[in-house]
Amino acid sequence: KTDITEGIHKQVSLHSCRSCGRFQCPQWQHMALESKELMAVCLRKISGLSRVKLIDAVWIWTEPHSMRLKIKITIQKEVMNGAILQQATVVDFIIRNL
Repeated sequence: KTDITEGIHKQVSLHSCRSCGRFQCPQWQHMALESKELMAVCLRKISGLSRVKLIDAVWIWTEPHSMRLKIKITIQKEVMNGAILQQATVVDFIIRNL
């Protein structure tokens, strides 16, 4: 059995300002939770994602006060003998206030 999600970090830190709610990416920007702009920032922060092909990414609902965001990503990668394997995994983003 082949796990193509190996090497992709499943927990990533995301920095946020406690007083104004902006996110650091690399400059401070205001983005709504679960917005497409924040999704783009989160996907760029996942290390190991460049070695596979990203097929889909969707938000998984979390409590607003939990300080966590979750994204379910579906990826593809060519494995032995030209077979293409597709797999889904959840990446957890921990919001750290600065």
